[in-house]
Amino acid sequence: MKRAVKLWTLVMAMAVAVPVMAADAERGHMLHEQSCLSGCHASRVQGHPNDIYTRKGRKDTLEKVQAQVAFCNQQVLNTLWWPEDEANVVAYLNNTFYKFK
Repeated sequence: MKRAVKLWTLVMAMAVAVPVMAADAERGHMLHEQSCLSGCHASRVQGHPNDIYTRKGRKDTLEKVQAQVAFCNQQVLNTLWWPEDEANVVAYLNNTFYKFK
């Protein structure tokens, strides 16, 4: 049973990592600039909107970043991004701010 759980964990980690590695961070940057910075982030932090990614208590795993992007897409911004767009934004955020492997 433990072996099956470890194998399942590995498979899920790879399923999460592969889309981010194959994503288009440049497109993610454009989507992020258009949708996220225009008002939402600026209203949540004092100063530069990108400070939201470098503040204390920021997301500490790639999975949490992905979940936050999906939440913002669906609940906050209602941008109607495709899953590929979400992956592109996550790739941009990871490359620029988080540096998760």
